[in-house]
Amino acid sequence: MREELKTKYITNKRFEIYSDLNTYNNNLKKSKSLYIPLSILEVSLRNSINSLFERLYSRGWLVNEASFLKYKELKKITIAKSKISENSEAISKDKLVSELTFGFWTALFQSSYDDKMRFTNLKQIFPNLPSKDELLVNRQILSTKLNHIRKFRNRVFHHENIIKDEFENIEDNIYEILEFFDTELVQYAKDLNNE
Repeated sequence: MREELKTKYITNKRFEIYSDLNTYNNNLKKSKSLYIPLSILEVSLRNSINSLFERLYSRGWLVNEASFLKYKELKKITIAKSKISENSEAISKDKLVSELTFGFWTALFQSSYDDKMRFTNLKQIFPNLPSKDELLVNRQILSTKLNHIRKFRNRVFHHENIIKDEFENIEDNIYEILEFFDTELVQYAKDLNNE
């Protein structure tokens, strides 16, 4: 790439984060390779949680802002409703599910939702979750993994540097969570990446 293109379109400030153009290129390639599994994970998570909460509480648990939701999550619902209204669209359950951020869905695994995320409920969200005898996976462990993935996802989706030690095992974590839904999702993500 010509030097003038680098400085004009990518910016010198951007390159200060990377040691060289090759590192920048590797960052782009890694982001590209994980975009599909991240997207599948995000959609699977929100749909699975929504399905469970519709069964437990009501089909309108989001639209009606269920009483168990904490202030931050209620605020995110209000923001999502405003965005939908600004686009002159009707506020529906399905539209709201897709408009809410990944951060909203991962927040539901925080300790303040411990009573909603008991192991029996986790098994409904993640049908392929290992039994307690096979591997200890509880709300706290899932919260930690999902928030780590969320931070990584935000860096990927905002074109930031992801070549960092803290993300060394992130691909394994993403595929592990996908496998908790269904092993077929792992294969689906890998197949799409190979097309």
